[in-house]
Amino acid sequence: MPESSRDTDTPATGQEAAERPVVRVLIGTSVIGKVADYGLMLVAPLAVLSATGSVAGAILTFAFRGIAYAVSPVIGVYLDRYERRGMFAAAQVQQAVCVAVAALFLDQEWVVAGALFLSGLGGVAASLSSQFVLIPELISPDNRARVVARVSSSIEFAKVLGLLSGGVVLAALDARDAALGIAALYAGAGVWAMRLPRVPVEPADTSLRNDLAIGFRWLVKPEIGWLVLSMAVSNLALGGLGSVLVTLMGDRGTNPTVISATLAIGLFIGAWGAQLTPRALPLWSLQSRILLFQAVAAAGFGVLVLEPPIWVIILAWSVNSFALGLSNVVSITYRQETIPVHLSGRINSVIRMFIAGAVPLSGMTYALAEMRGWWLWGPAVLLEAAALLIWLFHTVRGNDGRRLRTEGAPDS
Repeated sequence: MPESSRDTDTPATGQEAAERPVVRVLIGTSVIGKVADYGLMLVAPLAVLSATGSVAGAILTFAFRGIAYAVSPVIGVYLDRYERRGMFAAAQVQQAVCVAVAALFLDQEWVVAGALFLSGLGGVAASLSSQFVLIPELISPDNRARVVARVSSSIEFAKVLGLLSGGVVLAALDARDAALGIAALYAGAGVWAMRLPRVPVEPADTSLRNDLAIGFRWLVKPEIGWLVLSMAVSNLALGGLGSVLVTLMGDRGTNPTVISATLAIGLFIGAWGAQLTPRALPLWSLQSRILLFQAVAAAGFGVLVLEPPIWVIILAWSVNSFALGLSNVVSITYRQETIPVHLSGRINSVIRMFIAGAVPLSGMTYALAEMRGWWLWGPAVLLEAAALLIWLFHTVRGNDGRRLRTEGAPDS
């Protein structure tokens, strides 16, 4: 890992105090953006379901937002080429504009889908910038794991707030007003992000093709490749779970406030899990912790596929969310300890293309199963089992006993 630009003689407590304002802004911006994300996750499918009456159409329309991860590597290259605070703020404002357009054309399904896809481009840039680019740039290595846990747990709490507020607003107002409120939140996140210090970068002296090649070459490294494969397959199973539960409960006639409260309870538990991560089995290797937490998440999912009563859904969703909250923090730490800071945008964007890009494909998988008359949960169950076997294979080969190394960039 490159040396921190800070004075290495400064006590850790002094570093933490100096970084505290930065952490507050990072948390604030991430919370506002995530409230908007999860409000949108509730509002968009229910609005389309109300307009079309199609469960598959509702799932598919929101899935378009995640398709933007297909161009994630290109976004990552530009994040490494331009001033990073400005890119982060611009990404939030871009989402605000796109969601506002969707709000004005809610009765036109394909316009909504297109606007959500374009908003997804800003969502990719904001997500990469927040946890994978700005934290390594602005936070000292000794304090980084704690900050990741704080930001991640705050994001999980924001998911709860987003669902609750989205349900309440949608019950009180129409879908258009709710969507415009979400657009305003994204705009607020962009303004707040400008309170971060500027993070200039060295002018790029390589071509776009070479920069993309650097990111993709990291996929052949075992410590990255196995993680990407396992997490991508798992996200094909679990990535669309939230919107699927929203749609299924909505199709049963469940009140939007009840739907949002059901999901919010589980996400609140997930936020608690993320907050506990630094104290959860700290003597275990990162690989082994990921395996355990993913297995617990799969157990919660296994109960949900039975389509039980609401109170059981709450318990199973809570178990799933708690375990994923732990797993997400550990996997982020795993990548931050492995990937050089100056390549973080390029490499993490390629990783996110596969891992986060699997989320919209998950929604499409559920939609396909519904349209074909298959058991809705069948493909997801097979995929989640495969994901666990992949990471188990990697772990038992002895990789969990190896100490993580920070390696230099591959030759470009």
